[in-house]
Amino acid sequence: MTKCPKCGYENPPDAKYCLNCGYRLIHEETVKLEAEGVLLIASGIILLLTLMFNALMRVVPALVIVYLVFGITSVYSGAKLYSGSISLFNVVLATLSIIFGFAGCFFLYLLGLSLKGLVSPDWVIYVIAAYKLLSDRNKLNKR
Repeated sequence: MTKCPKCGYENPPDAKYCLNCGYRLIHEETVKLEAEGVLLIASGIILLLTLMFNALMRVVPALVIVYLVFGITSVYSGAKLYSGSISLFNVVLATLSIIFGFAGCFFLYLLGLSLKGLVSPDWVIYVIAAYKLLSDRNKLNKR
């Protein structure tokens, strides 16, 4: 038997609503993509730090825009996924952040290799975030 927290009525175990007062007994589970959120927040911070400290940004000024926009959107969408605020907009924003963040990081990585400069495989975190988001897409389909 499931006891109603509102009126105290004893309901059958499979009841979704209280048979006495109509109170909802089963609450939908909030889907949280915490790992994806943490990955996106970390990758956004990496993008913003790279923007501030990497000398190669002066070589390709267009990367400044990519790093700034997708650094901020990575942190924003990561925070939304982590908190469980999963909407189509937030998932699309997270996906775009992964795509463009990866592209910018990978381009800078290749540029650094070609110039024999300082390189950092920051793009790897976007590969991991993409894999995690794809592997957990069944959580999104259950909503």
